Amino acid sequence: MSSAAVPPSSNSVNALQAAVQALRERHGIQVPASAALLDACAELGELAGAYLKHHDYRLDTSAGPHDELPVDVRAEYGDVLFAVLSFAAAAGIDAERELLQTLSHYEIRFGS
Repeated sequence: MSSAAVPPSSNSVNALQAAVQALRERHGIQVPASAALLDACAELGELAGAYLKHHDYRLDTSAGPHDELPVDVRAEYGDVLFAVLSFAAAAGIDAERELLQTLSHYEIRFGS
């Protein structure tokens, strides 16, 4: 998959990464990449905790795509995305390019 396969959008990963970086700059949130990475890990742990709590800590949940997750789980997911894009910005990573390359690798790996 090439980046040309993705239509331009104001909601592209690059646009979202730029919005995260702009918010960080507006509010003086300047942290090194290592701290941003640790924050992303912490946020992922908080998401896992909220999700597992919602499912009474059962690992065998079979939530379907139409099951509505509570606000706290969705909010934690948003925090994870923010933290991952903050890390990408701090580390100089083009998140969209890396995601598109990863999608291409998975397509090859799982393609028939």
